[in-house]
Amino acid sequence: MRVRPLRPALVLFVAVSPAFASPATPDGVRQLEDAYAAYFTRAVIDKGVVTVTPDGDDYVVAWDLEKGIALLGADPGMAKAARFSYRLTPTADGAWRLLADAFPTLTIDAPADAGRMTGTFELRGFGLQGAYDPAEADFLRATLGVDVAHAKFKVAGADQTADTDFAETGVAAETRAKSASGGGGVDVASVQHIASLTETIVATPTGGSPQALTYSIGSGVGEATLSGLRAAEIADLWKYVVAHADDTLTGHDFGDKLRAALPLWKDVKAVGKLTDVVMKAPFGQAKLSSLGETIGFSGLTAPATAEFGIDLEGLTIDSPQAPAFAAKLTPASFSFDVKASGGGLDKAAEIALNDPSFAANGDLSPEAQDEIDAALLAGDPKLILAPGRLTTPALDLAYEGEASAVGGAPHGRFTVSADGLDKALALLQEAAGTDPEAEAAILSLTYAKGLAKAGPDGRLVWIVEFDGTDVTVNGSPLPTGK
Repeated sequence: MRVRPLRPALVLFVAVSPAFASPATPDGVRQLEDAYAAYFTRAVIDKGVVTVTPDGDDYVVAWDLEKGIALLGADPGMAKAARFSYRLTPTADGAWRLLADAFPTLTIDAPADAGRMTGTFELRGFGLQGAYDPAEADFLRATLGVDVAHAKFKVAGADQTADTDFAETGVAAETRAKSASGGGGVDVASVQHIASLTETIVATPTGGSPQALTYSIGSGVGEATLSGLRAAEIADLWKYVVAHADDTLTGHDFGDKLRAALPLWKDVKAVGKLTDVVMKAPFGQAKLSSLGETIGFSGLTAPATAEFGIDLEGLTIDSPQAPAFAAKLTPASFSFDVKASGGGLDKAAEIALNDPSFAANGDLSPEAQDEIDAALLAGDPKLILAPGRLTTPALDLAYEGEASAVGGAPHGRFTVSADGLDKALALLQEAAGTDPEAEAAILSLTYAKGLAKAGPDGRLVWIVEFDGTDVTVNGSPLPTGK
């Protein structure tokens, strides 16, 4: 699930928070231009990439994409679009509203790795509203809506032509920001929805027949939270980098601003779920009733944490090319969630910042790398595998456990259990005569079955433990090649 960030214009509310006169004035225009220049260099104003025009009580801000591409040194003809504009309206001391009710169609004609890309991208029914008010608890609020996001591209190369048609409907997103408790930065929360998504890619080899791949999503929802974002310090660092774009970013000023921005944030977590996922290809069709994903990680804090999880349900694959037994071995559901934690990440960041080689060219010296490795190992890294499951029509596999490296020596314990292993072996026997990989799988599963013990519920159980290089399964040592 994609997380849609705050638009740059909304972030700039913070930069333009002093009270402005009503109606809009030339002095207000200059202040807004200075704010944009501070974040995007003075050239965006001088070259006309961004223009600010007073209109009654409002300031109309317009972005010229073609001039922006030229400013980056690329061919301005590779992308064409009308200006994207929005209204900024000062409403009170330091408060603003933002409104945009249209997004220009983008036309692309540019070189690509496989030849040349041409096409269009449009957002129909586009609406963006935002409000910044330092007096409110949720000082920043924004909503985005798009009826249809549609893209149509062709990549023509010497070997093949690929046509892509993409459509996403019912896009809606809401973002809110508030001051973190204790004054430690900003907390941001965002929710996104889509009603449907479809994409078709047709590849036609030169002199060959077209091959189509289509996938669709019935609906999707996502949520993201970011706590303790060092927004003001990161903005200050970014403006410093922009102001010194032609300089080597070394010295106390840059280092002090970078340290002030640490740990960047406290925690970030994103979860998403897609339903009714269908993929159609020449080999057949695959369906998922739902697909969920979780991603989370902390900033450069002590201790630091990270999480990744995936959960899929109702997977079916229908392929006329697959043998009959394959469906019984295809995973129908799968859940997996792993968390990692450990200290030393803050020390690692400080070591890097103090390394002259890193400050000069961004590359760590061997000495600094060794110090970072030692700091991370001294932080007692730990990994936890939450209870998870993989099921097929024939086999049910469950797993969980944890591992750590206290004092530099790895040790851990993982428990795996299975039901239906004999059924899976029987199905593999059907394929053994024609599939060498099936024969190898039979040998591996037969060996694993010999190491298993019976659990109280009749499931086969493997308890895998390791301490340093010593590994045991249900108490029996395994050869590790020491």
